[in-house]
Amino acid sequence: MASSAETTSQTKAPTILERIYAQRAKDVELAKSTPGTTPEDMKVYLDELKLAPPLVSFVDRLKRNPGSSTGTPSVSLMAEIKRASPSKGNIALTANAASQARTYAEAGASVISVLTEPTWFKGSLVDLQLARRAVADSLDRPAFLRKEFILDEYQIDEARLYGADTILLIVAMLSPTRLKALYNYSLNVRGMEPLVEVNNAAEMQIALELGAKVIGVNNRNLHNFNVDMGTTSRLADMVLKDHGDVVLCALSGISTREDVEVYRHQGVGAVLVGEALMRAPEGQTGLFIQNLLGWSS
Repeated sequence: MASSAETTSQTKAPTILERIYAQRAKDVELAKSTPGTTPEDMKVYLDELKLAPPLVSFVDRLKRNPGSSTGTPSVSLMAEIKRASPSKGNIALTANAASQARTYAEAGASVISVLTEPTWFKGSLVDLQLARRAVADSLDRPAFLRKEFILDEYQIDEARLYGADTILLIVAMLSPTRLKALYNYSLNVRGMEPLVEVNNAAEMQIALELGAKVIGVNNRNLHNFNVDMGTTSRLADMVLKDHGDVVLCALSGISTREDVEVYRHQGVGAVLVGEALMRAPEGQTGLFIQNLLGWSS
């Protein structure tokens, strides 16, 4: 069954998401056909040689942050390493993923999100690997998210091998059948609870029926990359009313304390922040995070 991103009307130009999907599908096939990184090789690395580093629980780690034990608990931070994007172009091309990860960990991030898509976001699996290694000895290290356009189980194997604790599944990009298969593979075969991303009520219903424990509402529509900060607010009640065990996350466009406070009062458990952190003045990222989340120094 074709994915929703795969199927494009012949009378319309492909959306940004559809273009990314098509390119990543080609990239995956190339990786799978390359000696040393075939699917069979990945199974040897993961299942026979046990080369993947230890996991931490994504769900549990997401619920802990520097404000957890205070009288007014804060939302948690998912801090993103992102050099560029289709909507903003180059953001921080010279960013060092390992250094950025250490800064995020020291500032109290619960999760570090690493973009591994190379064409539009200028990321790589090496970024994920080195970012993870940079904080491997940290006390209560952050969980690592492979921020990627996942369409094949092979990419989940890659994520696990290179140090991810969780992966992103985008409802808008996948058919219900593929979404369920990838979710089950990540959880039951590789031990990683995925972050399931939605952008509207229909997608939220799919994520809830899937049984996702962590759902991220992307304020950015991935077909046109327009941002609507009210998207999370409109969908929050669908989670909080009958699914109190689900961690609701707000993704994209978050840059101020006011943004965070609005979402906190609506029951959001975590916010993902990328561009604002990548653009923070050198040496000021930790302070920016404290002010953004309302954490004391």
